[in-house]
Amino acid sequence: MAAQDSSSGDTRLRSALTVSADDRARLHALLQDSPSPAPAPAAANNTSQHHVASFFEGLALRGIRVLSIQPGLIRCSYTVPNHLTDAATGCLAAGAVVSLVDEVGSAAAIADAQNLKVSVDMSVAFADLSQARPGDKLCIVARALGHKGAYSGTHVLFTNAGNGRVVAEGRHSLFGNMKKKTTTPAPAPAAHTRSNM
Repeated sequence: MAAQDSSSGDTRLRSALTVSADDRARLHALLQDSPSPAPAPAAANNTSQHHVASFFEGLALRGIRVLSIQPGLIRCSYTVPNHLTDAATGCLAAGAVVSLVDEVGSAAAIADAQNLKVSVDMSVAFADLSQARPGDKLCIVARALGHKGAYSGTHVLFTNAGNGRVVAEGRHSLFGNMKKKTTTPAPAPAAHTRSNM
């Protein structure tokens, strides 16, 4: 019975995380204004060893360019797209900034020879989002601040490349020691025994 419940839970989870054809069409329509090439379709094969960006990663990171990578330091350029602006202000949406702090901050830790970790805390100061309007070029610089055991801290700074004004600043804490999954087969399940106790 427990195995059936687990199987049904896995099926519901996969169903909830699946991007429907309708959602893909909406995303394609949103991205029509972006000059970047269309993303490659995700492979249907789930056994691929390569990371395929999720729906949300692809939406936020579309158009980012990595200019340089050094140990613990990443410099990127990013052109603010129309589809990630706040309808009320016309500026880059705060949620898009937070997503970029998460992604680029994580990359800075990995660039400093750290294993993949999960985000445990982020704080973002939105200094002047009016400096990030559609078409504006931003400079994004992420630095690894340091590592202590399984903990890493990073800092991400967004500036307007045209005038140097600060758009936003984020601090990102990561924790864990997630190593790449090995290909060794899983051990056989132990035999179940019944007890009358």
